[in-house]
Amino acid sequence: MSAVEPAAPREVPTDAGNGITEKVAWSVTSYLISGALLGALAGWGVDHLLGTHFVVGIGLVVGKALTLYYVWLRYGTH
Repeated sequence: MSAVEPAAPREVPTDAGNGITEKVAWSVTSYLISGALLGALAGWGVDHLLGTHFVVGIGLVVGKALTLYYVWLRYGTH
């Protein structure tokens, strides 16, 4: 009867020389998605309060722009 060998540990993601790890890539992706969604949600709320239908688009664009600026400040200024 042979002993069961333990599974090999998962490799820790390392950067490929460009400073971007898998963790950073997923963080940036989640920031971009959540920023746009939060901006659209805020725009939808304003639309609902004012009875308009165009602020959700503005909120989406503003949320995306603010998120891009945040990502640039956090990761792009090294």
